[in-house]
Amino acid sequence: MKVTNSFQIIITDKFAQSRAFYKKLGFTPVFDGDWYCHLVWPDVPSVQLGIMKPNHETQTELFHAPTMGEGSVLCLEVEEARDAAEELRDAGFEIAVDLRDEPWGQRHFALLDPNGVRIDVVSPTAELAPEYAAQFAESGEGIMA
Repeated sequence: MKVTNSFQIIITDKFAQSRAFYKKLGFTPVFDGDWYCHLVWPDVPSVQLGIMKPNHETQTELFHAPTMGEGSVLCLEVEEARDAAEELRDAGFEIAVDLRDEPWGQRHFALLDPNGVRIDVVSPTAELAPEYAAQFAESGEGIMA
C-alpha cells in the first residue's frame, strides 16, 4: 500500500457551525456542498479536513454516525505555538488548554471545535529533556520537526 495523503473527516449535526469554525481558524473550502465540505490550509494544501453531515444517503451506514469529540484530537503543527495562541485569542477563539511547554520538546495549547473535537496546536519549540530525546528513533529525528 502506498499512502499519498491522510485527513480526518468530522461527521456532525453541527455542519454549518463546524464549517464556520474551521474557516475562521484559517482553512479554505475546496469543495463546499450542502452535505460535505473539504477544507485545506491555503499555504500547505496537504493539510486537509473534511466535514460531513450524518446519515447522508450517498454514504454507507458505516459513515452515518456523528463524530463524538471524546477520543478525537486534531493536531495542527505551527511554527510557534506562542504566536498562534495570541493570534487565535485575538480572533475570539476560546483556549481550552493554556499554552505550555512539555519536556518532550513541544510547546502547545488546545481548542475545542463545536463538536468537542480537541485541537492541539503544537510547535517543536520547547526544550527537549534528555530522557525524551533518547526515545526518538534515529530514523524519525527529521520527521517530527
